[in-house]
Amino acid sequence: MTDAKLPGASRLLLMGVILAVAGGLAIASPAIAGTAVVYVIGGLLLIAGALQVVNGLRSEGWTERVVPLIMGFLTSLAGGAVLAHPFLGLSILALVLAIFFVVVGFWKIVASFSFRPASGWLAMLVSGALGLILGLLIWMQWPLSGLWAVGVLVGVDLLSTGLALVLLSVTIRSFNRMSQASAAG
Repeated sequence: MTDAKLPGASRLLLMGVILAVAGGLAIASPAIAGTAVVYVIGGLLLIAGALQVVNGLRSEGWTERVVPLIMGFLTSLAGGAVLAHPFLGLSILALVLAIFFVVVGFWKIVASFSFRPASGWLAMLVSGALGLILGLLIWMQWPLSGLWAVGVLVGVDLLSTGLALVLLSVTIRSFNRMSQASAAG
C-alpha cells in the first residue's frame, strides 16, 4: 500500500465514527430508531407496490396483468398501513424478530450438540442460548417490545459496524506505516 491509500483509511475512520455514534444514539433512543426503520420499510413497500402496479399495467395480456396488479396493490396497501400506523408496524416487526430469534436460537442449540467433539461447539451452544433468551424476552414483552427491540438491534448493528470500520482503518494505517518504514530502510 502507498500514501494514496491513507485517505481511504481516513474515510473508513470517519465513516466508522459516524456509524458508531449513530448506533449509540439508536441504542439510547430505540423508539425513535425503530420508528425510523419502520418508515423506511413502509416507504420501500409503497415504492415496490407502485412499481409492481406499473409493471402490471404495462403487461400485454390480461393474465399477465392480474398477478402483478394484485401483488402491487397488496404491497402498496401494506406499505401505506405501515406508514399510517408505525407503532403497529414496530409491534409486528418485533413479533417477527421474536419468532426468528427463538427458532434460530433453538436450531443453534440443537446443532451445537452435533459439533460436540469439536472445540467450538460450546460457542454455538451459548450463541443459541442467547438467541433463544433474546427471542423469549422480546416475546414476553410483546407488543411493547416493539418500542425497544428494533431500535436496539439496529443500534447494536450500527455500533458494531462502526467499530469494525474504525479498527480496519487503524489496521490499514499501521500497515501503511510498516510498508513505508520497510521501503525506507
